[in-house]
Amino acid sequence: MSEMEVNREEWLTNACAGFVTTKPANRNYYRLILETLWPSGHDIPGPIVLLSRIRQVIDDFRATDEPYQDVPRRIRELQGEEGFLGIVRLGSGKKTRYQLVSLEIGPQREQRIKLSDTFWEKILRKYQHRCAVCGRQPPVVSLEQDHKIPRLRGGGNEEDNWQPLCRECNNFKSTACRGCDLECNQCAWAFPEKFAPIKISSLNIQRLRDLALKNGVSPDSLLNEIIERFFA
Repeated sequence: MSEMEVNREEWLTNACAGFVTTKPANRNYYRLILETLWPSGHDIPGPIVLLSRIRQVIDDFRATDEPYQDVPRRIRELQGEEGFLGIVRLGSGKKTRYQLVSLEIGPQREQRIKLSDTFWEKILRKYQHRCAVCGRQPPVVSLEQDHKIPRLRGGGNEEDNWQPLCRECNNFKSTACRGCDLECNQCAWAFPEKFAPIKISSLNIQRLRDLALKNGVSPDSLLNEIIERFFA
């Protein structure tokens, strides 16, 4: 049966009945997201929907004055844990949009676990209560629990596979991971303490370029030469 022939209500009912999450609130949010991405009377691919529109639908459902902040996370869970491979993200920031391009539902993952307060505090102390990537800390940002190697790529729940990420970095990491087939053990998002880019002040960058130009060499080779001399 082609997607054009699939009954929307029947598909939504079956899809929602198969959610792996046990949280009633999330099950409601997942359904609202799917209903918004595939509105009544529309074919598949569905319309391109702004993130702000999806958030408004959930806020209307919750009927509270406080906007719901975790819509992107709920959508990532639909794409990941729940296996809705047809949800794609377009753009970023205020222009973030989503579209349901197919009705394919892939393998579901084991439900995400919530770490105990004691275990999570141990991870936070290890990273000095800072985001492992950008280094910011509360109250400037809130820190989220992240699997360094995603479960979809074989990552487990052992201590060494957890790190705190701020919400912004966690969103960026999720986007970078989607469709990536590079080796996780050499990824700057998974192991920023080893592979994150090293920041050099603009003044030192200019000094390096000026000296490289004077000596007729590339800035990269000059920097490596300086480092080798230092460690020698």
